[in-house]
Amino acid sequence: MADGVDSRMYDYGAGKSAIRTVYEQTTELRQQGVTDFWDYSIGNPYVSAPPEVNEAIREVLEEYDPIDVHGYPPNNGWLTTRQAVAANLNRRFNAHARASEIAMTGGCAGAITSTIAAVTTAGEDVIVPVPYFAEYRMYIQAWNCRCVEVPTLPETFQLDLDAIERAIVPTTRMVIINTPNNPTGAIYTEESLKKLGELLRRKSKELGQTIYLLSDEPYREIVYDGKQCPWVAQYYENTIVCYSWSKSLSLAGERVGYVWVPSTVRHAGRVYDAILGAQRVVNSICNSLFCRVIERCVDLPAPVEEYARKRALLFDGLTKIGYEVVHPDGAFYLWVRALEPDDDAFQERAANEERLYVVGSDDFAAKGYFRLSYCVSDECIRTSLPAFKRLYDSYGGYQW
Repeated sequence: MADGVDSRMYDYGAGKSAIRTVYEQTTELRQQGVTDFWDYSIGNPYVSAPPEVNEAIREVLEEYDPIDVHGYPPNNGWLTTRQAVAANLNRRFNAHARASEIAMTGGCAGAITSTIAAVTTAGEDVIVPVPYFAEYRMYIQAWNCRCVEVPTLPETFQLDLDAIERAIVPTTRMVIINTPNNPTGAIYTEESLKKLGELLRRKSKELGQTIYLLSDEPYREIVYDGKQCPWVAQYYENTIVCYSWSKSLSLAGERVGYVWVPSTVRHAGRVYDAILGAQRVVNSICNSLFCRVIERCVDLPAPVEEYARKRALLFDGLTKIGYEVVHPDGAFYLWVRALEPDDDAFQERAANEERLYVVGSDDFAAKGYFRLSYCVSDECIRTSLPAFKRLYDSYGGYQW
């Protein structure tokens, strides 16, 4: 604490994530009228929201009283919205979800933050497989918990169950997983999720306390090549599901999502009420209008074909040049080995020499990689490949 300013919150505000730092650089360039650069920084969907979303907005504005549309919704969202979400989960996953177990949130970030706040106590541990979305660290540390990073398996980036088991101690309260994964695009296998459930069940019994599994699922629908993303909640009874339509329906700016606390979760009712309490504290409640819109759009499919095309363009182009690229099974990111061990230096050189704005892997708790978000136009991908080639040639290929 310095002169009334909390030092930790100051660090969070002043020390932006690498993703946001790069994105703000490119935003400033656009505002200056600069266009000769390529921005692969942020997972801000380039594919437009389906036309049904705009139609639903118009319908809601016409059919509902303005007070209902623009007034306060219940803290957990409108009942009809939660019923629509539960019905969707039950149709697709046989989830046995009920509206009373679902709380609408301000996107996945609101769902995750509220869940961590609700079920952890200061000094406890939250385990996160590496690499991971950088904001997890902040969400965890904000509630005075420790972010415990564990490695994933080399090359495949699948869960390293032995590493997770070694990390579990008496202060462990939660494991967070994200499948399909940001930044690698890996989809955790059914076998690994089954074993993870068995592990958490066994360790919870040994320690005499519940270890929660938080499943962060905003990319759940964006999977390729006929693959399926296993339904995580079926493998472990103490799974809490956090979801957002930011990616699947390109509604990142609307911040609309939910958290589902299945009845199988130990003390599910208390957990649910604690999440509602945390939502009041962090003000992550979903807005009224988009609760109504989601009721009508909950079953719309994600634009998988468009992202699959972009993935192929970028993956094929980079591998042809010589880059070592992890082939993603889901989400919309490429995880690429940097041309030198220092990914921060590589990121800076890419921007300064070729105006290629990428995100180094340090922010994801990894070394020697960089992430490309292919939420961009096909033209951006095609025109950037010569710049990636020049960068590759300037290094003379890989230096390590």
